[in-house]
Amino acid sequence: MTVAGTAPWWLVAVVAVAGAAVGEVAARRLATGGYRREDEQHLPVPPHRWWVPVLVALVWGSLAWRFGAVGHLTVLPAYLYLGVLGVLLAAIDADVHRLPDALVLPSYPVALVLLAAASWGTGDWWSLVRAAMAGAALWLAYLVLALLSPGGLGFGDVKLAGVLGMYLGWLGWGPVVLATLAAFLLGGLAGVVLLVARRVTRHSHIAFGPAMLAGAWLVVCVPVQLLTGSPTG
Repeated sequence: MTVAGTAPWWLVAVVAVAGAAVGEVAARRLATGGYRREDEQHLPVPPHRWWVPVLVALVWGSLAWRFGAVGHLTVLPAYLYLGVLGVLLAAIDADVHRLPDALVLPSYPVALVLLAAASWGTGDWWSLVRAAMAGAALWLAYLVLALLSPGGLGFGDVKLAGVLGMYLGWLGWGPVVLATLAAFLLGGLAGVVLLVARRVTRHSHIAFGPAMLAGAWLVVCVPVQLLTGSPTG
């Protein structure tokens, strides 16, 4: 599915400001530590996440630029949901190295409904079918990797892969492949940086969710045809 065009500047600005407001609410919820299990309560409390509203604003603004063109406004809500969900999950995974089922699992039906609305608005129902197939394919691929490398990928990463696969697959198979490659590249780079900075050791577990989400955001916001010279789909 190729979604061409960019949004007017005023729509990008409005959506970014709304994202900052939503991000502030999200930051306050994160500050309560309500996502922590009993065995995680002893961990140091992360400092005030001032960056959460900033990041949500940037993510929402970039998504509005990507999907806010006239004629494609039904696509935007689906990806805005993914945007704020991604920031929340990245913050939680960085804190406790876990992606809560309470956030990930409900995202499957939510994504299906929102992407169905996007297909209705664009008249492209094949994209919805492809989204379902891509979600299942990426879930299965990550499951195999998790089983082959115990202690590497977690099952939370597997569940998140299914959600990301749906959103990436709605755009085309190219984004699915590129976002997966980007996730492992970004994850590897993050590991090297943390090792050099002596923040982790070779035996430390590094949260992979943020890399998955960053890779997906990068590929969603940079149309595949700009990277490969060929259209999505």
